[in-house]
Amino acid sequence: MNYKAVLAYDGTAYAGWQRQLKQPTIQAEIELVLGALNGSAVVAHSAGRTDAGVHAAGQVISFRLDREWVPARLRRALNGNLPADIRILTVEPVADDFHPRFNTHRKTYRYQVVTAPVMSPFLRRYALHYPFELDHQRLASHAAQLVGRHDFRGFTVTDCEATTSVRTVTAVELRQDGEVIAIDITGNGFLRYQVRTMVAALLELNGDRHRRYAARGIYSMAALIDAGERSLIGSTAPAHGLTLMKVEY
Repeated sequence: MNYKAVLAYDGTAYAGWQRQLKQPTIQAEIELVLGALNGSAVVAHSAGRTDAGVHAAGQVISFRLDREWVPARLRRALNGNLPADIRILTVEPVADDFHPRFNTHRKTYRYQVVTAPVMSPFLRRYALHYPFELDHQRLASHAAQLVGRHDFRGFTVTDCEATTSVRTVTAVELRQDGEVIAIDITGNGFLRYQVRTMVAALLELNGDRHRRYAARGIYSMAALIDAGERSLIGSTAPAHGLTLMKVEY
């Protein structure tokens, strides 16, 4: 029986989703519990391989079990054995051909930034502390230029294994709740580190680093995309500010 589950996790203590040798990962924890419930090894497939330190509020996985379970009972059994920083939100049986990555329509990630001089210690695991003034109008303008079908080769690793660096960003929404600025980015799929690099570029185009861009004749996000040079952008935004919010099918 093929099952689909939606889960949330705090990625702080984990080396990402994907199973790794001698490293704690979300996949390893879930497969350990699934294997115990099933009586034999179970492979869990995810909608996306979140990196070390990245969180999820709506990660989607699938797995096959040898016998049929009542969904509510399966959820209780999983949550009763998983670490407290990993929670199964929903479980349901799905068609045999369902795969959480191949059937994905779009994903939404949220990156949180705190610009206050002092950041609450309760946010330190889930937001980047960026204690500098931001021009919100400029931030919104540059964010809007990310929307559309573009070649994002300058926003990923130089040795990216993807067959193409062209991706479609369908929406970028900015929200402020008190001292927290949430940047929600939705697209049909993302390259490795793409979202965190886009956030880094948004902040750099609004901070002192924009002078460096201007020296190269780059005054906008659109021009930075067209340049296609990873070296123009500084370090990717830290992983702990990123959360996979939703996967749509």
